[in-house]
Amino acid sequence: MFDRMAEAGERAAARERRRAAVERGVRYPALGLALFLTLAAWWLSGWQMWPWLFGGVGGMVVMLLLGRGVPLAWRLTVPLLVVAVWLLTYVDPWWWVVVAGVILFAAAMVAAVHLRLRTRRWQTLGTLALGLAMVTAGSVMLAVNAAEETRQTQDALNAAHAEAVARILPRTPNALVWNLVVRLSDQATGGRQAAASGTSAAADFCFHFSSQAADAFATARNAMDCPGAFLALAAEVTNPRDYVTRLSVPGSAVKFEPDHITSVVDACHLTFGSILDDTPTAAPGPQLGELTLRQQLGQGHLVIGYRPCT
Repeated sequence: MFDRMAEAGERAAARERRRAAVERGVRYPALGLALFLTLAAWWLSGWQMWPWLFGGVGGMVVMLLLGRGVPLAWRLTVPLLVVAVWLLTYVDPWWWVVVAGVILFAAAMVAAVHLRLRTRRWQTLGTLALGLAMVTAGSVMLAVNAAEETRQTQDALNAAHAEAVARILPRTPNALVWNLVVRLSDQATGGRQAAASGTSAAADFCFHFSSQAADAFATARNAMDCPGAFLALAAEVTNPRDYVTRLSVPGSAVKFEPDHITSVVDACHLTFGSILDDTPTAAPGPQLGELTLRQQLGQGHLVIGYRPCT
């Protein structure tokens, strides 16, 4: 009986020695792992400081008060882990999967080196495969999320740009026609007005056209692009001053579609006269063509279709 008790005591003492040896063996690797995890989480979180101020300092104070018999390595490891977990709340959860996969993969590699796959072979290989799978899956999902965030950001930028353009465009079809004529007149006099605002008359003119309408305009004028067609049309202005000041858009020239946001402007029959003098005069500049307009976001009008005068 006493022998059995002595054997049991020896086994318990042996287990305690093994536990102590394992604890001493993992003490500093655990500290290094906690430090790595904390620094990685800090970088991923965008260098957040609050977890360090509260989690780190608070954890150190608790360990100093309650862990006097705990080795120094563990008293440092616990606060670092608290900070790491706090920092990870700031990052995409898929980063948790990647970090966990890296840790599993590294631990399995260390085990494979020490055990040489002579013992716990399948457990080690399974851990290696699981760690690699977690890193791969997490990386793929992070890439997918990043692409989605980029798309959403671009959509927001496009919406903001469209809103800004809609505010700048002319509010009425008549105002749009007048704007186009002003740009042609400015170009005929050297483009000084546009140059004074840091742009060009051609760019200001083509700003009023969608890409499809600009292509149609260029094709109608046998030009390479919208600015080229604009220059060809501006060359037909014979009297820049009268072209602007005597311009009149007949009321019948503008027809609205049933949707009330699309209109067709017959700018092939623009008239040029004077309020005080109705004597017919030669046109001081070219007709523009048939313009199909669409109101943008309830604000300005954009040319979305173009047909030359016949």
